[in-house]
Amino acid sequence: MKRYTLLFLSLVAAGCGSGSSAPNSTGTRQFDITLQNLTSTESNSGQPFSPPVFTTHDGATQLWQLGGVASLGIQNIAETGNRTEAINTLRPLVGASVLSLETPLSSPLQPGRSVTVRVSVDATHPYFSHAWMLERTNDGFGGQDSINLFEQAGTQSYELYGLDAGTEVNNERRGFIGALGAGDSRDPEGGRIRLHEGITGRGDAPLSWNWNSSTISASQIPVARVTITPVP
Repeated sequence: MKRYTLLFLSLVAAGCGSGSSAPNSTGTRQFDITLQNLTSTESNSGQPFSPPVFTTHDGATQLWQLGGVASLGIQNIAETGNRTEAINTLRPLVGASVLSLETPLSSPLQPGRSVTVRVSVDATHPYFSHAWMLERTNDGFGGQDSINLFEQAGTQSYELYGLDAGTEVNNERRGFIGALGAGDSRDPEGGRIRLHEGITGRGDAPLSWNWNSSTISASQIPVARVTITPVP
């Protein structure tokens, strides 16, 4: 099986599922999107994901971009897991530059668990994006940016690596990571979206919160798998 790497996303098993679905009379296609949390399932380990935001959109709309400055919506997701700002930004665009907006789950997606949603795309809105927080970090998150689904044939599976929103210093300290207790204060950074270094042990966060218990650099360990399946 070949492996391709693009923007820290590894695309595997191309075409491994059933055949693709053709656009219907209205020119739309539907896909089932499954997000699986791959972080460690050992006790008090790994990273719960905050409830995600999934959207399909046109080429002028972007939820986030590697190397770009995080929007307020992404900052809120990455720092606190709060998706309200992102939803409020996207919802008025539904029916125009946004085709689908899905907000599943009301509680975190725990390590080893998965969630599936159905989205629609068409020739005007072919792109799929999503985002969610790595909850035991300062400003870690995950997702995909502008994946073109409209011309996709067969089931595709992507492995996703942890991202750093660049909005808060990774001090790993109590009072700045909500999961540690004592509040969720900000330590502003003013950086750009990049690959996350993982939990390093420099502060109060235990090393068991890293993506898994391996000694391999977190930048080489996927945090999630996304499987995208055409609906016949």
